[in-house]
Amino acid sequence: MPQGLVIKEIIRGSLAEEAGILAGFNILSINGNVLRDLIDLEFYQAEGELDLQLENPASGEQWTLTLEKDPDERLGIVLDPPPIRRCPNDCDFCFVDQMPPGQRQSLYIRDEDYRYSFLYGNFITLTNLSEKDYRRILDQRLSPLYISVHATDPAVRKRLLRNERAPDILDRIDHLIAGGIRLHTQIVITPGINDERVLDRSVEDLSARFPGVSSLAIVPVGLTGHRDNLPPVRPIDKDFARKMLTVIASYQKPFIQKWDDPFVFPADEWYVLAEKSFPSLRRYGTLPQLGNGVGMVPLFCSEWKKKILSYRKKGNFPLEFMQKESWMMVTGTAFAPTLERLLSDLGNIFPEGKPSIRKLPVENRLFGSSVTVAGLLSGNDIIETVLRANLPSGTKILVPDVALRTDSEILIDDISLEDIAFRTGLEVFPVPSDARGFWEWVESDEPLKSRGGKENLRAVAS
Repeated sequence: MPQGLVIKEIIRGSLAEEAGILAGFNILSINGNVLRDLIDLEFYQAEGELDLQLENPASGEQWTLTLEKDPDERLGIVLDPPPIRRCPNDCDFCFVDQMPPGQRQSLYIRDEDYRYSFLYGNFITLTNLSEKDYRRILDQRLSPLYISVHATDPAVRKRLLRNERAPDILDRIDHLIAGGIRLHTQIVITPGINDERVLDRSVEDLSARFPGVSSLAIVPVGLTGHRDNLPPVRPIDKDFARKMLTVIASYQKPFIQKWDDPFVFPADEWYVLAEKSFPSLRRYGTLPQLGNGVGMVPLFCSEWKKKILSYRKKGNFPLEFMQKESWMMVTGTAFAPTLERLLSDLGNIFPEGKPSIRKLPVENRLFGSSVTVAGLLSGNDIIETVLRANLPSGTKILVPDVALRTDSEILIDDISLEDIAFRTGLEVFPVPSDARGFWEWVESDEPLKSRGGKENLRAVAS
């Protein structure tokens, strides 16, 4: 029997806790099925009666535990994610290759793993899957998956991926759809290579497979300031972005008429680059690619305005609380103009009690000024911006959680929120990146919990 998977955590109040299963135990199998990763745990625990084979690694003792439960009830066992498979491609626009030097080693890993696509919505190119992988995807119905297509023309796609062994993407897509797998796709536009007629063909090919191919996001190529020794890639300017928005709108029109679904969606960054207003949230359908930066800004604006109007209608806006504090909301330069308008709305709606909350746009010096999203802000860039702003004592710095590593308070350059507080002398708070979550945070007790400044952090350090 193999070693199995180490249990990282047991959720409080769960079946596993009630059964006496402890973190650190190994889970070897469920109903005789050996577990390879957390996907197997999710798949095999969806039964009414389970025989769990467990091991205490300290003593080597193994035993079988039988549990009865509702099929939809989870055990409450938390495992680490599986080791990431590496990407076999060498794309000119790969963000990993454009990382600045000196960062943590994990940021230089090119990932290409269908398990992470299913679990977390990571995009994959289908260039490193074996027939065994396809069988597992189909047997366990690992759906939806998120696929980077870039071009359906095989020759153009091989050029973009710099991988002559890349299989015909449409054959792979058809194979998955035939097995009941739903796909969300993306095309990263590299001007002069996969736009115009190549893009027309890609949209035609993918839309012909709707609803198996459920959506297509068109994304502008992202270039950082660290492209030494990389092939030249034409950057996207305002005129090109405006042209692309017109083209994408022309694609959407027949799909809306035919399916009541736009199918093709422009990433939010197109509107920022084009300096154009965002369409209404209705234009984004069910927001199928929100995690890919499609509709995030319109959704934030919609939820923000709804909440403000709700406060106004009920007359319970937390003005008294917000006026007691001076808050600065950290944001990337792309979202800063929108955030400024939303914050000014507070004063327009409540002119007699405007809350003391302002935006703090941070220019990305780590990756270069062309990278404008909040999710890639570094701790050092935030610190430098705060210090240059010369903010008064007592100002609270709000950092969006999208800039933090998952389940941590550490930014991409390994600077923590405590580091920011220590070096600026101001209190620093992580806040939800979505509007609804932000206002729930405002209404909770979290804003009142002190996170230190220099004095408190020095006391902790000593």
